[in-house]
Amino acid sequence: MKLFSTDKESASHTAALALQMLTRRLPNMRRDQPEDLPEEGNWTYRDLQERLQIPINTATADQVQSDETKERGLFLARQEMWEELDDQIRTHDQNRATTTAGTPLADLMIFGARSDVVRAAEHALLHGRPAKDSDFFSGIEALEYVLEDYPDSYALALIVAHMHIDIGWAWRGAAAKDDVREVNREAFHAHFDRAADILGRFCPKKHYSPALSSARCALLPGRPHPANRLCAEFEELIALDPQNPRHMRALGNYLLPRWYGDFGQLDLQARRIAAQTYDLWGAGGYAWVWFDALLVDPTGLEMLEIDYFLDGICDALDRTNDQHVANLMAAHLFRSWQTARGQYYEDGLRQELPPALRQGFDRVVREHLREIHPLIWGHAEIGFENTSRIISKDRLAQKGKEIALHAIAMPFLSGLQAGQTVYFTPDGITEINP
Repeated sequence: MKLFSTDKESASHTAALALQMLTRRLPNMRRDQPEDLPEEGNWTYRDLQERLQIPINTATADQVQSDETKERGLFLARQEMWEELDDQIRTHDQNRATTTAGTPLADLMIFGARSDVVRAAEHALLHGRPAKDSDFFSGIEALEYVLEDYPDSYALALIVAHMHIDIGWAWRGAAAKDDVREVNREAFHAHFDRAADILGRFCPKKHYSPALSSARCALLPGRPHPANRLCAEFEELIALDPQNPRHMRALGNYLLPRWYGDFGQLDLQARRIAAQTYDLWGAGGYAWVWFDALLVDPTGLEMLEIDYFLDGICDALDRTNDQHVANLMAAHLFRSWQTARGQYYEDGLRQELPPALRQGFDRVVREHLREIHPLIWGHAEIGFENTSRIISKDRLAQKGKEIALHAIAMPFLSGLQAGQTVYFTPDGITEINP
């Protein structure tokens, strides 16, 4: 089997689709929306935004901590400080330590530690050759040798297993599709099989390890019949780490029809998870399982119980009191509201959805949102769990800022048109008349 394909079209297909989606779905903020213009006067929508005073946080604590933790993992791996790396990953994993946004620190360190090798492999697959002065074969071999020196370290095993999972996806492409070239499919399964062999020696329950359980879930796409084990594996992961909603979000995404489920099964599982995590999240589990799935495939709005979903959002916000989550919820509801306006006003079905989503959005903005996190709003346009790494963060943040300002002004539109200035502060919102 050839290790590198000289056909660049397959290797760059996913990246091209992501760029097309970003260009197509991000709104043209220079075009005034008729419903958003003042009835009298010559104000443009951008003029009204000047009266919306809300902090814009481009370097959140979560982003800073994420970058620092990944860099720490990368540094320890480059220095071959394996025992210290093992100790820090285990400590983070056992303590369920996360960033302020809920990203496990263990996962970030594991990502940093393997990033040199994975980047080299992705470059080779994208361009048809390794980067200059890069020998990523030796990088793969070096990490494999680490396993021989530390056979009982589940933390180091996770680094090597995730390296193979990442390279497998680089070969296959991250889209849920069946038209994968045979050579790419074979490479994908070969890397996933190797990752499964590595992780097979370690039991997540025995080690009390969400990181191991999460890695087992990540292996599912490489299994012959992943749907048979999907819910059981994710329920085990959620039981080990119920406070982290990212596991619920991933489960919902994999239960989409394009992967391994259908909307009926997704809704049923969302209710099961909500019941199992009620003491922690209230109705929040229902909202978290549906969360990413609705952005990836808005057809799910037809099955969604909207009142339960909005209750779940309120419960999740009440239990986190965090601006990252407030931005997540606001950006999601705004995107879903815009989608529902187009889908359901035209055919007359589920006419209650758009106004319900808008009311939910207005409530989140007024009661919880106090600053803008631009990257979250940018990612909401292309799906939070997108896998593209070539979209510029700066470009995405700028678009996210424009979308957020456009959206957040809507609940205050009549006042802004009348000359009010709206101030967002940590203590609340103040509307000052002219």
